[in-house]
Amino acid sequence: MVLAAVGQLCSKAVVETNLRLCASIVTRAAQQGARLVWLPEASDFIADAKHVPELSRPLNESPFIDGLKQAAKQSNVWVGVGVHESGPPEDSKRCYNTNLLISPEGMIVQAYRKVHLFDVDIAGGATILESNTTIPGKEFLDPVETPVGKVGLLTCYDIRFPEANLVLRRKGAQVITYPSAFTMKTGAAHWNVLLRARAIESQSYILAPAQVGQHSATRVSFGNAMIIDPWGTVVAQTTDQLPAGDEEDAGTFVLADINLPWVEKIRTEMPLWEQRRTDVYPAL
Repeated sequence: MVLAAVGQLCSKAVVETNLRLCASIVTRAAQQGARLVWLPEASDFIADAKHVPELSRPLNESPFIDGLKQAAKQSNVWVGVGVHESGPPEDSKRCYNTNLLISPEGMIVQAYRKVHLFDVDIAGGATILESNTTIPGKEFLDPVETPVGKVGLLTCYDIRFPEANLVLRRKGAQVITYPSAFTMKTGAAHWNVLLRARAIESQSYILAPAQVGQHSATRVSFGNAMIIDPWGTVVAQTTDQLPAGDEEDAGTFVLADINLPWVEKIRTEMPLWEQRRTDVYPAL
């Protein structure tokens, strides 16, 4: 077995501060034995929509990403993180919501652009139109071989679409990531149950790092970062305690062993993939 960690922090509009918080999580988790550390969606910043274009960066021109590459190299650890990636010149007012995987050598080995965008108007809750600032991705990528197994990348709102989860299982994923920034209302109602459902149906570990707390006057995140095993059990979960200010070590994390032989045992004893009735319904 090997250790994976998921982080929890409160990103705000100052990218440099957010980088210090994230790098500290990476360093401390690696010191405790993590071979892979995943940080939340939008770890680089959470700011008002009007500031998204000016704060977003191309992947190869981002001081935030460069800082995490350096942290990965210094700690010899794999790092996953959600960032805002600048859009193309023809759509420069929007960005991609990108989930990155960085190797211990400091190289980006995968960049998944979020396919499902969070466009909702919840009575008594938030109105968020992610498509105003974000370009949807167009594909699900092959899982990446890491020390914790074959890892598939998704992001936040993708969790509501089991098809995405099952596509990655078909591609060979043993671990599936959902870096997120759930709202308070949807988080309290759906976060735990959705994560457990995705773990059970794909018979995979789920890594769910999370934003938490008050990002701005209008934006609050639910938190409760967690790791779910392929039986649907929550094996690690962060505290509900909010970060105390923006000190370097204000971010938190939890760790869990990733037991790949157990993944394969569950899949063998309950062979859901072989039992699928593709003569009755379409294969994903």
